[in-house]
Amino acid sequence: MYHDMADAVESLKEKGFTHLFELGNTMVNCSHLDRKFNADELRIVESYTFDKGTDPGSESTLYAIQSEDGIKGILTISFGIYSDPNKAKLIDRLLQTDKDNY
Repeated sequence: MYHDMADAVESLKEKGFTHLFELGNTMVNCSHLDRKFNADELRIVESYTFDKGTDPGSESTLYAIQSEDGIKGILTISFGIYSDPNKAKLIDRLLQTDKDNY
């Protein structure tokens, strides 16, 4: 287990998860590659949740994600009262995607 998120990010980079994914309203974006992915094109390889204390807004989860065509990166989701409902639906679809498709 990792001590903190920075530790996890560095370790995942060493494993080839070098791109940064971001949640859009309907797709997962990788701006560095100028690509957008549907949730069913991605697979969560690893995930880690970090909680900095008693404030629910300080909780975040780091996902190591790989696309069908081998692009590896990370996606960070912060939780709290400011969560966007559209983005919450997208992450739910990503979590429900059949991980054994490829």
